[in-house]
Amino acid sequence: MERKMFRPVVTLLSVTLFFTLFTLFVGLPHTIAADEIVFATVDDLSGPYAATGDEGVKAVELALDQVGWTILGKKVKFIKRDTQLKPAVGVRKFREAIEQDHPVFVQSGCSSAVQLAMQEVAADTKTLFWTQGWDTALTSAGTVNRYTFRWDSSNYAIANSSVAGFMKLFPDAKTIFSITMDYSWGRDMYEQAKAVVEKLGGKMIGNVLTPMNETDYSGAITKALSAKPDVIMLNLYGAPLIKCARAVGEFGAKERAKILIPADGLTMLRGIGAEALQGMYVGSHWWHTMDNDFSRDLVKKFKDKYGTIPSYYVAASYVGAMETIKAMERCGSTDVNKVICALEGHQYDGPTGKETIRAFDHQVIHPFLLGLAKKPGDMKYEDDYLTIIGSGEVYRTYEQNPVVWKLKLPCDK
Repeated sequence: MERKMFRPVVTLLSVTLFFTLFTLFVGLPHTIAADEIVFATVDDLSGPYAATGDEGVKAVELALDQVGWTILGKKVKFIKRDTQLKPAVGVRKFREAIEQDHPVFVQSGCSSAVQLAMQEVAADTKTLFWTQGWDTALTSAGTVNRYTFRWDSSNYAIANSSVAGFMKLFPDAKTIFSITMDYSWGRDMYEQAKAVVEKLGGKMIGNVLTPMNETDYSGAITKALSAKPDVIMLNLYGAPLIKCARAVGEFGAKERAKILIPADGLTMLRGIGAEALQGMYVGSHWWHTMDNDFSRDLVKKFKDKYGTIPSYYVAASYVGAMETIKAMERCGSTDVNKVICALEGHQYDGPTGKETIRAFDHQVIHPFLLGLAKKPGDMKYEDDYLTIIGSGEVYRTYEQNPVVWKLKLPCDK
């Protein structure tokens, strides 16, 4: 009898002990979070934009180097999660990072579709989120939330800067054919560019939508050339842009039409190569030769640490991390509401000079550049691909984009 009575007691005690220890274990990250600050990158680290995602990782690491991996007297832990360039995976990895490590800052940018999905998670989990996605919706009324900030220009700003600047340089170039990536960013970029082209008296005479995993652009280029446009616009990014731009050169398309890439980055220009790239017109958020102290300092530090010249994505991600760190130092806290207040409306010296984090939509205001790709013989060093020939700074006004924050903060006027 005693043995039969004893076993259930031991089992009950064991179960009670197990759940007690389990509860303590699950709560452990909260205890650790009190002793350290966590920064995170949740971005494409293995998909078509992996090279860009890796640049974001390096930029955050470089920013943390500048403060000795310490903020407000606490050590910083840096974690990384791979979205695989898939919205569902991005959402899952973002939530996983929040639940396991509780970061006070999350950086990302690859694929506007992924960014739009993760932006909702940022609001739901009350997490500060710096995105470098370009889709206009990311900072649009009804979509943007108060936890989200962006340095990169939106497609609206890109179209009204590089596309508009190009058309003003070539007023006789009236007909444009677009080869466009078939997902949220590409479709939005096309619509924004189309609006600018038509406003300036031009016409979009064709558009081919291509999947993100496209490997053969011969059909798209053939369709473009058969339409006999003045301009072929490549609304592509990452590996697809590299493949298409190379194919454009092989097809001799540059001899039959001007080639415009509305927005690009140094990493992709390296992939395209100087021979194929020469003579193309290329938009860029930033270029490493910009004449200001921030750019010179960033280029030197990045080259010293990683051995290469940084791209715009490095500059954007570095700004997000550094300005967040400085905001934490200004308000003396990592509390997300206090940090948001410290960021809103703040002006600083950045990659393009004086830049402002606009309070009403969290878009950083800075010029967007237009460059002309050099001939290989005119390049003075390996990454000397572009001559910057113009810039624009055209962003939607509050009247065009009347954002109303759902989150109310003490700093609201």
